[in-house]
Amino acid sequence: MLMIDILQEKCDLRNRLKLLRSQSDQYHKQYTSFLIQNIVEFIHNSCATKDVIACFWPLDNEADLRPLLHQLIQCNYQVALPKTPTKGNPLSFHLWSPTVTMQEGRYKTMHPNTDIIEPNFILVPLMAFDRCGNRLGYGGGYYDRTLQQFSGINCAGVAFSYQEVTQVPTERFDFGLPVIITEQEIIYI
Repeated sequence: MLMIDILQEKCDLRNRLKLLRSQSDQYHKQYTSFLIQNIVEFIHNSCATKDVIACFWPLDNEADLRPLLHQLIQCNYQVALPKTPTKGNPLSFHLWSPTVTMQEGRYKTMHPNTDIIEPNFILVPLMAFDRCGNRLGYGGGYYDRTLQQFSGINCAGVAFSYQEVTQVPTERFDFGLPVIITEQEIIYI
């Protein structure tokens, strides 16, 4: 398949999922607690207390994991949030706490105004995923570069089950995931 075809497939899929997510606000409200419950279960089984868990602050129509951040702090984990750098660079992670000052970054992202910290585990937001661990993000390649930088680190994709597709179009530099967590299940690849 030609590179142009793959890029167009990704763009079409991204647009389809953005529209679907924009129409799923009620679903998110109803099922986010189940998603968070599955994430917590996975983290408790995969991480040590005091580990640094990299989460994400929600963008429009994305799973709102802010209650998870508080729950992780209460369980004695450290929480980090990503700062989106200039294009072509990996994300940096910054220590979060309930009292930290947040600031707006690129693409309307929010991150703590704190020092950089290295995570032990990274939760990755998804636009779409398949059962082979392939993922579709927003198209900037930030998580691909970040996961390559932290190769060997534990990570899991986070999405709602309706974001599953039969096959995500991939390129050679796309970074697959070993685990996808939804509100319905934990999928081990």
